[in-house]
Amino acid sequence: MLIHIICQPGAEQTHWCALYLKGARSEAKRKGDTLALLSPEDALAQFKTKKPVCAAILSTSRSWTAAAAESLSDAGVEPVIIGGASRDNYRHASYIYMDYREATYQLIEYLRFYDRGRIALFAVSTDSATDMIKRDAFLSYDRCRERDVFYYTGSDGLMNATCKKFLEVCRNYDAVLCANDASAVILMHQLTDAGVRIPEDLFLCTFGDMAISTCGSKTLTMARLNCPEIGKQTVAMCRLLTSAENISGISTKIRCELVVGDTTASLPIVTKTLGTLHRQSGETSGFHSDPSISRIFQAEKILSACDAIDIDLLKLIIKGYKYFDIAEILHVSESTIKYRLKRIISIAEFSSREEVIEVMRMFLS
Repeated sequence: MLIHIICQPGAEQTHWCALYLKGARSEAKRKGDTLALLSPEDALAQFKTKKPVCAAILSTSRSWTAAAAESLSDAGVEPVIIGGASRDNYRHASYIYMDYREATYQLIEYLRFYDRGRIALFAVSTDSATDMIKRDAFLSYDRCRERDVFYYTGSDGLMNATCKKFLEVCRNYDAVLCANDASAVILMHQLTDAGVRIPEDLFLCTFGDMAISTCGSKTLTMARLNCPEIGKQTVAMCRLLTSAENISGISTKIRCELVVGDTTASLPIVTKTLGTLHRQSGETSGFHSDPSISRIFQAEKILSACDAIDIDLLKLIIKGYKYFDIAEILHVSESTIKYRLKRIISIAEFSSREEVIEVMRMFLS
């Protein structure tokens, strides 16, 4: 079976979308299917002669997704929104997304159970469908207010500007919930530099799936995402919609796993039951091109391909150890050290070990 994915320019290179595609490719291979990544223009041209029942949309932008979904619907093809949310109510669409609303409620309850009730929501992008679910869930919870939401927008310039806004008032809060783990890592470092102790002064939680969340000096408490599973379910949904044309408008939510880390003093989760900037351009959100965020994703690219020896090797190089000393400490040969470092440089697409050290120093020191 041929599964069409309509892709926003550059989206497949972003961290979360790349994980969606990883899961989709894995499932397609297992099922003997073929994935076709297309621009909206190429897709609509192809669909004039051979129209599929459905096509998935891969994007980082709500506005771009809306335009693509409308185009598919007009062409008589059902949109399958990957990673987005039904809150946007695209016409005749199906959805596959993480259950961010329930995860947001669970994180708030976890924080409040330990008397951390003055909570801020940090780094929300108004052009991210998933961030807007988190914001809506946050604001629907008792005593969570709009003034407690700190937005990341292109007009602010850099993530550092968003951090600065929060640092000015951080003493008003005893907990912060970050929209993603990339922003959480940056905020944690800036808070520490400003003399704010985590978790003593401020508990920090996030939504994430990045290796960098567990490799720094403090592990993050998070609602762990399973983005590859969304990709797998995309293939399954496209197969179902194609084989049963009388079915449409399906919604599938993937649960997040709550994981406790150092940023909330490793306090255990207590299970409780609950009662219950608009962009017109086709460019990906500025979040991914922000220099601070780009650095996070460079580090993530390295760490996700490293084993325990690679990480120990990087830590020792950052501390200034020579190859001979590293070889003795890790019980490997110097040639192995050089080979592993060369592989890491290649993975990161850098030209020297100095570039690797510069990027990783912040996260492995």
